[in-house]
Amino acid sequence: RSGRQWKFAGSFYFAITVITTIGYGHAAPGTDSGKVFCMFYALLGIPLTLVTFQSLGERLNTLVRRLLLAAKRCLGLRRPRVSTENMVVAGLLVCAATLALGAAAFAHFEGWTFFHAYYYCFITLTTIGFGDFVALQSDEALQRKPPYVAFSFLYILLGLTVIGAFLNLVVLRFLAAS
Repeated sequence: RSGRQWKFAGSFYFAITVITTIGYGHAAPGTDSGKVFCMFYALLGIPLTLVTFQSLGERLNTLVRRLLLAAKRCLGLRRPRVSTENMVVAGLLVCAATLALGAAAFAHFEGWTFFHAYYYCFITLTTIGFGDFVALQSDEALQRKPPYVAFSFLYILLGLTVIGAFLNLVVLRFLAAS
């Protein structure tokens, strides 16, 4: 199992969990040189990943703000304004939809209950990464299910952007309140 884990898809999955700080604990470097490389990779990759997600999150929030403004105009409001509260509610709905979509997919592909799949998505996208549920670990999924592997990678990366954008809105709301 360990040997198969380190083929391209498994290595890429591990690399994503390092730079996103998810760190499920399902795989780790086995050699000292691998551990040194992993530390340097993390030192460079984590800040770059944080900056990337911050930038993508800001763009996502700008898009949501424009969509809310357009929706308010369509409803005939004369001077539509999008408040931070509007953005937080919209962000909460987008987060819930993102988690539910992921949960439905992972429940199907992994054979988990919807609750366990939702829990996995939440723990993953908040970068807690306990490791009690880790996708792509059964039935040689990393080698035999390329579309599912691609979906998993994209879901994690896009989901982190969505959750990060929402958490940024919540922080801004708290800062505005104080």
